Amino acid sequence: MLAPASRLGYARSRAQGGVQGKRRFAGDRYAAWLLPLPAALVTAVLIVFPIAFLLYMGFCQWFFESASTWRWVGLENYIALVTDSRFVGALWHTLYFAALGLVIQIPLGILIALLFHQEFPGRGLMRTLLLLPMVATPVAMALVWVMMLDPGMGVIRYLLGTIGVASPAWLSNPNTVIPTLVMVDSWEWTPLVALMCLSGLAALPTEPFEAALLDGASPWTRFWYLTLPMLRPTLVIAIVFRVIDLLKVVDIIYVMTRGGPGFSSETLNVYDFFVGLFYYQIGYGSAIAVVLFALVLGVTLLLMRVRRATW
Repeated sequence: MLAPASRLGYARSRAQGGVQGKRRFAGDRYAAWLLPLPAALVTAVLIVFPIAFLLYMGFCQWFFESASTWRWVGLENYIALVTDSRFVGALWHTLYFAALGLVIQIPLGILIALLFHQEFPGRGLMRTLLLLPMVATPVAMALVWVMMLDPGMGVIRYLLGTIGVASPAWLSNPNTVIPTLVMVDSWEWTPLVALMCLSGLAALPTEPFEAALLDGASPWTRFWYLTLPMLRPTLVIAIVFRVIDLLKVVDIIYVMTRGGPGFSSETLNVYDFFVGLFYYQIGYGSAIAVVLFALVLGVTLLLMRVRRATW
């Protein structure tokens, strides 16, 4: 048995340990809030505040060239958008551009990934060359394509002329301008889809393909019933990335056509660029940006829901 003095010291140490344990528990509880606080503040300043200010400005009227402050106009900007034929046309061009880009880039990316997934001499070099369009600056590549597509001195006109084919008016015809812009965008960003599909193909198990090969399944059957279903989660991610980029693209369109001829290639981004920085209608431009933000967010959430359903 412990002496009375020893028992007293033991009781004191137990009491002090309990107090320190309670303090440590309280510190851990507050640390769960304090440690993420700097990151949360930075996120609020860099992301939440600009979005909130954009939403607020969408309900205001403010001409940047005017010295007067903005004034609250409610839904007036959004009501004006409904009757703005140029906005409606830009919305249609945005959706058309994004849909056509997906129809071209996703199947072409899968085809390139399937090709580069096979063993052949020079595959490493070809994969390296595949990265070159993505490394280049979009504005610089847009200028190069403008020179190549020039109807008078462009190299594409010369190449088509050698086989007796007349060069179309790539960028000056309203019927061909958006497909031409999609072609340039696909040339630059289809390799991204191919690389994502390549990573997905490398992660697929080999046993189902070996069993299907032993059963005599054709390459098309193996692709349709094995490769494509198992590659679906990767494809959904690729579609999400490309949809966001296609809905937001502005550099290629502005450099190559500036929304022309007329307004036949003007997307929401290009129209918003003109409204805000050339016409100085900050409030109206903010309303356009809010609509574009809602469009991108809605499509992204829909695709993410599809992605969760595919896992």
